[in-house]
Formats: sequence, structure tokens, C-alpha cells
Amino acid sequence: MKHINRLLEDLADAWSGLWRRPLRSLLSSLGIGIGVTALVAMLSIGEGARKKALDKISSLGTNTLRVEQAAPAGRIDHDTLVNLSLGLTREDGREIAAWLGSRGTVGVYARRDNVLVTAGTRTTTATVLGVSPDWFSAEKIALTWGRPLSETDIEQQRSFSVIGSGVASALRATGHITLRVDNFPARILGVLAPRGRLLTEGTGLSSLDFDNLIIMPITTFPYTRILAGRRMLDGLVIALVDEQESEIIATAQQIRQILLLNHNAVEDFRIVVPLSLLNEARETQQLFSLVMGSIAGLSLLVGGIGVMNVMLANISEQTREIGLRMAVGATRARIISLYLWNSVLLTLTGGIWGLVGGVILAMVVQHYAGWEIAFSSFSLIIAPLSAVLTGVVFGLHPAMRAASLDPAIALRD
Repeated sequence: MKHINRLLEDLADAWSGLWRRPLRSLLSSLGIGIGVTALVAMLSIGEGARKKALDKISSLGTNTLRVEQAAPAGRIDHDTLVNLSLGLTREDGREIAAWLGSRGTVGVYARRDNVLVTAGTRTTTATVLGVSPDWFSAEKIALTWGRPLSETDIEQQRSFSVIGSGVASALRATGHITLRVDNFPARILGVLAPRGRLLTEGTGLSSLDFDNLIIMPITTFPYTRILAGRRMLDGLVIALVDEQESEIIATAQQIRQILLLNHNAVEDFRIVVPLSLLNEARETQQLFSLVMGSIAGLSLLVGGIGVMNVMLANISEQTREIGLRMAVGATRARIISLYLWNSVLLTLTGGIWGLVGGVILAMVVQHYAGWEIAFSSFSLIIAPLSAVLTGVVFGLHPAMRAASLDPAIALRD
């Protein structure tokens, strides 16, 4: 209890000492507050960028491989100007599925964008996919009602469809009605659960909005392209059972070799490994946050130097007061405690309003610059703590200097 009373007395004395010099205390606190504001704002911007990057890559599926048709990067027969590869075909999907076996699932698809879809008097535009039944499990598709396409639907070439939630809302399709996809009928079997867009910026993949899809059997897809008797694809989705990065990367390399062999060494496809992208994004964002935090830390360093300067000035003005305290029995530890609390209170007040200022600044940046921000518990806790630590570090020397004064000399000053 005695120690608590002394602590409260030191706090009251420290606050009283700061209050006697309001302008000096305010300016010193301002330096710390600006540093904390910069730290909170930069960490929140960095966290927002990290979250956006991770959400984008996670939407692709971390245990998936995605293969898309691309412009040929391999050799071309320059005499006939004919590409020695037809491109991605359904046979590629079958061969990869046979090679994978129980280690994964391969879904194939063909695609047509901006297709006019009609239901009664209502119309909308949507992306139409012709898929294999394994595409649903490879993409981890969930439905709000109905069922996905089955192997029987594919084999019997039934005119069925599964639609996205956005298309269902636009057409007010609430049951097993028949749509007109251009002039092709497609009876609705089910509606996808809302999922949003496949975030593919920076990956080289085509973006896909699951809420704006019409999904049909690949055998009844109205826009099928057939070359040399083979059904052409726009892409494959390969969901692997093993989620270890080394295994996923090794599998991607082996699939690339299979496709190169099938395509006569013409690399007219693109393979994206989301898990590798995820790890690269994490490393990049960690470096980005470290750099931004270091820049903000420099502001705290400048603020800390200002605090030390103010504390030294206060001590030089209070030399006789310090001598009097020591003459009536104050120990050197008590003097150190008193002036350390002066420094900590100064930086703590700056840290509190700097925390509020940082949140406001981050929200202003989000509003006007359009950058995504995110406030993590780490940034909201570490900012004021760093301000207090700054007060301790830069207040220790002035406090020890005050405690080292000789009482007799201090009283004569």
C-alpha cells in the first residue's frame, strides 16, 4: 500500500510539473503524437494491402492449380505458319486426371462472356461456362438450392444449367424454369451460393464472377470449338489432396511436362500455382510493412529527442526543487521515478491522441486515395506502447542526471 501511495504521489507531481509548462509539454507531446499517427496509418495501410493480396490469392484456392489457354510461347512451323499445338483440349484434362488418380480432381471448362440470357420478359448478360461434373468439386462450389450437374447430365447431353445468384436475382428465377441462353434452352437445376469474383489481378488469369455465371454441361455448351475432332477448352482447375507447398509445386511441374508433350513442346498454356503466389505475397508484404514501420519509427525517434530536450530543460529549471526534495529525505530512486513518470506521461498523452489521429488519417487515405486499409490488434497496441517505450528510453538519462545532483550544490544554485 505504501508503494502504491508513493506511485500515486509521483504521478500527481509529474502531472503537476507538466501542467505548469503547458506550451512546452504540448509541443513535446506533439512530436510523439505525430510519430504515433504515422506509425498507425502506415501499419494499417500495409495491413490493408497484405489482406487484399492474401484474399485475392486465397480466392483462387491454395491447394489448386489453374491452367488457362494462352498465346503460344513455343515453336511454330514458320513454313506453314501453323501452330504445332491445337491448344487445351478435353483430352488434356482426361490424361491429367488419369495421371493424378486419387491425388486430385480435374475440372475442365470452356467459356463465353457477355451472353444474352432471357427468362420470360427479363433479360441480362452473363458468362456461360461449359463444364465437366468434377469442375464443381474442384472449385468447391456450394448451392443455395438444387443440385450441380452430374456425370449423367454430361453423357446424355441434357440441356440443363446451374446459375449464379446474381443471374437468379436479375431474372427472378426461383424454380426449375427454362432459360434462353441466346437461342438455346437450358432448364435450371440449381442456384450457386453468393461467392463473388475470382480475384486474379497480377496472376495472368482471366477474372471470373461466380455470381454472374450460367453453367452448362460441356457436351451441350452452345459455343463449343472443335478442331481436328477435339473439343477445345479455355482452362482446367486442378484441386489437389496434398496441401504441402513442395508437393503442389512438384505436381505443377509434372503437369507442365505432360501438357508440353501433348502440345508438341508448344507452351500455349499458362499454369498458376496460387500457393506460391500466396507465400511470395506474404514475404513482400512483410518487407513492405517493415519499411513503412521503420519510416514511421524515425518520427518517434525525433519525438523522443524532443522529449529528452524538454526534460533536461525542466531539470535545469528545477535544480533547487530537486535539491530540496533530496534534503528532506527523497532518495535517488524516488527522483528517478518522478522524472521518468514526467517523461512517460508526456509520451503517453501524445500516444493516445496519435492513435486517434492515425485511425483518422488512415480512413482519410482510404476515402480519397481508394487504398484498402485494415486495423490489426498489433498496430493498435504497439503504437501507444512504442510511445511509452520512447518516454522511458529518452527520459532515463534526464532522470538519472537529476538524481545525481548534489543536494548542497543544488540548493545554492
